Amino acid sequence: MSNFKTYVLDFALKQVNELTDITAKYEQHKKGRSISGFSFSFKQKKTNSDKVIKGTDTLALFTKMSDKQRHLFANKLSELPEMGQYSEGTESFQQFAIRIVLY
Repeated sequence: MSNFKTYVLDFALKQVNELTDITAKYEQHKKGRSISGFSFSFKQKKTNSDKVIKGTDTLALFTKMSDKQRHLFANKLSELPEMGQYSEGTESFQQFAIRIVLY
């Protein structure tokens, strides 16, 4: 039973607690020397939805990309149908990509 708790229960609960918004715990129930069952309890973690991004300067948020990366993603974005509403008149994909990079 020790191996089961170590390699299965504790491992699974550790993953649940780290990767989800749930906190899980368990208690073991014993009859004499043997374990007769487990009880699990779950709680919802509190979310911090009121987080404010420090440094609201929009330029500071986007300076982590290199010029090469900005051009690559601008080319991909310019060809998306959803981005067509932001293009001006009859500009080509390349012209639109250049405009995305500049702004």
